[in-house]
Amino acid sequence: MENHKFKEGDWVKEKNGTTGMTVVSYVSDTSGSEPSGEVRCRFKNATGEEVEENFWEQDLVTL
Repeated sequence: MENHKFKEGDWVKEKNGTTGMTVVSYVSDTSGSEPSGEVRCRFKNATGEEVEENFWEQDLVTL
């Protein structure tokens, strides 16, 4: 089992950001076997739409 900083459902934000996001999953590398260090997060954008975007694990902190 991998050692991840976050788990699915954790509430996070970018270190220098203010938008709270929910962790959806970790992104696997192109071979699909190893984690890439990217975390897929879901959040609401400025217009209120839910979007998903990838962020580097080291750029995120837990809220």
